[in-house]
Amino acid sequence: MNFYKKDPNYFLNYFKGNLVLFSILSGLLLILRKDFFYFEFHLYQIAIVLSGIVFGLIIATTFHNTSHGNIKPRWLNTVIGEFCGAYTLDGMRNFRVGHMLHHIHTDDPELDPHPPLGLSFIQFIITSKDKTIEVLINAYFKFHGKSQESEANIKSQILIYKLGVVSKILFWFLLFGPVGFLIFYIPSYLSYFLGFAHLNYISHQPDESGDVVVKNHDGTVFYKIMNALTAGGYYHKNHHLFPGLYNPSKAFAKRELRKEQRKVKASIGAIEI
Repeated sequence: MNFYKKDPNYFLNYFKGNLVLFSILSGLLLILRKDFFYFEFHLYQIAIVLSGIVFGLIIATTFHNTSHGNIKPRWLNTVIGEFCGAYTLDGMRNFRVGHMLHHIHTDDPELDPHPPLGLSFIQFIITSKDKTIEVLINAYFKFHGKSQESEANIKSQILIYKLGVVSKILFWFLLFGPVGFLIFYIPSYLSYFLGFAHLNYISHQPDESGDVVVKNHDGTVFYKIMNALTAGGYYHKNHHLFPGLYNPSKAFAKRELRKEQRKVKASIGAIEI
């Protein structure tokens, strides 16, 4: 976040690097994969769709945690986060900044990148990307001023970002091949996108008094399965309270454990005295 505040080209240079890298990788795959256009479909490959769905949820969980630096050792957060960012056609830098703004301005209709206030789930899905871009642009102007130069920078960011998305789609298509892209990558991407969207939508809803609150979700079969696949991702209230935990479902268990450990240490100290 500090780099974003200080460097007006923080996103622009990053998007340029992504575009160049994945354009080169796609070109190499076009040269090296002589069998790329070989297409053969088998019925058993349908089972791979399920693994793609699970993988998408794992990617969402891991990507989210890297933005908080929750993987040890810490340098792995950048390595794994960049992979997840590339896989999801996004990027580590912009995802992290947007997510930090979400934590800082939770449910603020102007400053939160994706508040679900008054929207249906479909409306939330359709508008969340544009809303995130709008918030990031406003934050950019806040930190770097609004001028012809900064507006031109934003236009360049958006153009190169979109070209970068195309280069990443091409890369994954060439890497997986037509069948793998269809039965694994697309299901995994949809799982990532819809899983993230549903979690954020359902976890920021009004309570009985009409005030929007951050909620935990568990208990039903659906949420038990989803929490198992997302490392407690639907314990979203816990996550906002304890963002440094990889699995927020364990937040209060760990807090109680620390309390018990302090009690034990205190009792041992009293006995020694």
